[in-house]
Amino acid sequence: MDTILKSFKTVLVPVDFSVNTEVAIAKTLALVERDTATIHLLHVLKPSPFYAGKAVYRERKRKLEEWRRSIEECAGLTVRCELLQGHSVQRSIRKSAESLRPDAIVIGQTAMHTGLSFARTMMPMALAQATGIPVLTVKPGALHNKTRTVVVPVTDAFPESKLQALEVLCRHGRPNIHLITLVNGKNGPSDFSAAALVHMFQWLKMRLHCPVEYAVVRGRNKAKAFLQYAEKINADVLLVHPEKETWIGWWNRHTSDVLPVGSKVQVLAV
Repeated sequence: MDTILKSFKTVLVPVDFSVNTEVAIAKTLALVERDTATIHLLHVLKPSPFYAGKAVYRERKRKLEEWRRSIEECAGLTVRCELLQGHSVQRSIRKSAESLRPDAIVIGQTAMHTGLSFARTMMPMALAQATGIPVLTVKPGALHNKTRTVVVPVTDAFPESKLQALEVLCRHGRPNIHLITLVNGKNGPSDFSAAALVHMFQWLKMRLHCPVEYAVVRGRNKAKAFLQYAEKINADVLLVHPEKETWIGWWNRHTSDVLPVGSKVQVLAV
């Protein structure tokens, strides 16, 4: 991350007025500091013929205002709306994020992407990598689940961005934290990864006072191994670095792309 993350006070939420919007806003409200937070709702409108375009623009603007009023009335926080026109949803979200510099971007996602990257309208992991802003990707299956279990891969000497994110998550409860590291084949973890795992375990025990466990997982593809472990223990959040800990394989698929609509696993890329 480019800056120190202390809380989720400013959150950008791209909306399409489908179930994606409902789940993204619900998870945003569960993360933010209610007294001081500002939520930015962004809708990207693709260009259309002039007369039809004006009607669609008015309709989408009305829907944005309905969501704004609903959130402000039920949650008591500030909501701002932005309607952008652009051929690329991904580029428009990135443009807005680079202008606002929010603490996080929350994306509701129903689609499972198995094709080439150019066929997608939104790529959360690429967005996190390009902007340096944490991106939380959620599926409708996570709508009514609280964050009780967080899986954190440890592949760096001391992953500062993950520790900052964990501090924020732990302010909203005492989740069980599972630290995991990857080995290839039959060998144990390297001295480097083992030392990082112990270091982070001790730091979390002293700093956050949350239940912490650690495990070693095996596999050739780290993203697959991390996701399989998260699904095995019925985790709520998988906290990863974008791209290098999320790339599944062919056609640039990432962890968030292969999760089914009913999955409760939320992917937080920092």
